[in-house]
Amino acid sequence: MAKKIKGKQWYTIIAPKMFDKKALGETPVGDPETVMNRTISIPLVNLINDPSKYYIKFYFKVKEADGDKALTEFWGFQCLRDYISRMIRHGVLRIDNVMDLETKDKVKIRVKTIAVTSRKAKKEVEVSLRKFIKEKVSEEIPKLTLDNFVKKTLDDSIKRTIIEEGSKIYPIYKFELRKVERLE
Repeated sequence: MAKKIKGKQWYTIIAPKMFDKKALGETPVGDPETVMNRTISIPLVNLINDPSKYYIKFYFKVKEADGDKALTEFWGFQCLRDYISRMIRHGVLRIDNVMDLETKDKVKIRVKTIAVTSRKAKKEVEVSLRKFIKEKVSEEIPKLTLDNFVKKTLDDSIKRTIIEEGSKIYPIYKFELRKVERLE
């Protein structure tokens, strides 16, 4: 006799509190335990209705299932590859940084930044810009909780500060937090 196939239940995936617990989508689940630790990626445009942020993709991880809802937590974000490659043109300088930091609420994150100058520069300028960016980001993030860090990223205040102050060393054309991921 054939084994009866279990039907799948649909779970609504819910965003964290910082995004007003919006519904991110639905997923079919056979066993409720399998919904745990799933990672969901969603364009930021769909979350905050701001078309200027089309190039950012957010990641959320399911932390608990409540009835037919899967509650998530922020897991990271990254800029699209196409956006990064459009920033880099012939005759500009690309400065990358990777930092492992801890927020005020003890969440360990890896932050990858990219800065693009308006033209080529000497190696000593590149080194001093990289050092400045690393110091500025390393002093800013430990003062913030993870939620506040995400909010400051969305309103571009970290980005503006680095462009304004870093341009005193050498003109910065663009700066982005290219990728942020949790290390837990």
